[in-house]
Amino acid sequence: MNRISPLLNFILLHHYKYAAPLFSGLIIILAFPPFDQGYLAWVALIPLFWTCLNSTKVDAFKAGFLFSLPFTLYVNYYLTHVLYPYLPDLLATIAMISMVLYISLFYGLFGLAANLAGRPGRVWFTALALPSLWMLVEYLRSLTFLAYNVGYLGYTQWGYPGLLNIASVYGYWGLPFIMVFFQTILILFLIRKLQGRQLIAISSVFAIILFLGLTIPALQEVSQEDEPLYTALIQGNIKTERIINTNRQNTLEYYLDLTRQAIKEEPKTELVVWPETIVHLDFRATRSHPEELVKMGKEYGIDLLYGARIQNNGDLYNSVTLFSEEQQNIPVYNKHRLVPFVEFFPAEQLLNRILQLDLLLGSYTPGQEITIFNVNGIPVAGVVCFESYFGDHMRLFANKGAKHQFIVTNDAWFKESIGLDQHAQAAAIRAAEIGTGVTQVANSGITISYDYRGREVFRSGKSEAAIFTIPLDLSGRETLYNRFGDYFPAFWAIFLVIAAPYIIVTARRENSLL
Repeated sequence: MNRISPLLNFILLHHYKYAAPLFSGLIIILAFPPFDQGYLAWVALIPLFWTCLNSTKVDAFKAGFLFSLPFTLYVNYYLTHVLYPYLPDLLATIAMISMVLYISLFYGLFGLAANLAGRPGRVWFTALALPSLWMLVEYLRSLTFLAYNVGYLGYTQWGYPGLLNIASVYGYWGLPFIMVFFQTILILFLIRKLQGRQLIAISSVFAIILFLGLTIPALQEVSQEDEPLYTALIQGNIKTERIINTNRQNTLEYYLDLTRQAIKEEPKTELVVWPETIVHLDFRATRSHPEELVKMGKEYGIDLLYGARIQNNGDLYNSVTLFSEEQQNIPVYNKHRLVPFVEFFPAEQLLNRILQLDLLLGSYTPGQEITIFNVNGIPVAGVVCFESYFGDHMRLFANKGAKHQFIVTNDAWFKESIGLDQHAQAAAIRAAEIGTGVTQVANSGITISYDYRGREVFRSGKSEAAIFTIPLDLSGRETLYNRFGDYFPAFWAIFLVIAAPYIIVTARRENSLL
């Protein structure tokens, strides 16, 4: 103990600028799976903010970067289950390190911007700028083909349905804004920059934003549906290699057998949902469903929504399609938001020539159309895997009238890691945002369903073969986010653009008079 205490004392007294952000980065981990202590995310950032506001610009950037390293590595470590089996060890390690450094760069820029926001000495501006900056850093990460939204601060609140009302008003973006705003007020109070009337005024702004987020949803009309949609969700729990490369016919037969079991368990079943890429379709010759699937659908009089890998006109799509005896055409939705590098890369031919791997990377084509499927007169939507991380995408289906949205996915890639939990939890945020029920159907992972408020209805275990036959409640509500989209980050971006130059110029003028 005599040796440890002086070392600890030295770190805390002389190197707090490194210890404090690292402490934040470690504490925030406890808000994510499997710990799921989401309340910690409301205080975990205080040491980071303290460092950013009391350091030089360079040290503030380092603080944000250091904060991100343990946190980002933790929430993304599940990707090693994909990288190392399919890439050479050295290349997998480089890819993992590059991703952590890339994401950490965003948090470093936040640290730098937070420092600049605190420098002019305008407490009002600092109090509003920090939550705006954090939210906009996350928003920027969601843009371009490199968009990757895993590990966002607001996802830690998935287990608090009352707080998810905020997402129905401001979209997901309201959650991190309010969480960071709360911690900014605390840190400004602790360092004695915020007190008296300013403390009351800024706290009132926070309270108003929070109050509106929590109460406006209660004023939104809920559309009740008299009859549920009896649905069978099939989680086959088979290996990814079996789906992609071999035994495709066996995979189809296996899912058909599970479907027959589901219908026997619940004869009222109207819709059966299969996960991602269970069926392989070649539309170059003829546009049709597999004969075995058509035969079973007609025999039992059911509709079947399923994930398919579709070859069409020389392009490869990750898709969702619907078999319905009542429809002559075959409606198809092709995945829009493709996984960077894995499903989509601008120079995929060059990438694959360089890597010379057994699998082709970046070979999928993004879809362009929004498709709504008609199930016995009920409009539903199907999105694919990674797309559930994007609220701005899923709201497009709700605006076209979808009363329930299904996420078809194959999370067998990630074994039983926290990647399964993070993916399942994102669907709760989407349900609250768009005001409809959302159900994720996984081949292996977590099959889970939420109602229109983001409240969990049921969930499966991890990596188990299971059949779920449930009456889906189609109730829903119109939300502000559905109507106006990402207006909240846009508003605060405009605030920063207008206010920042004025604050900086005023501060320089005052300094010149001293």
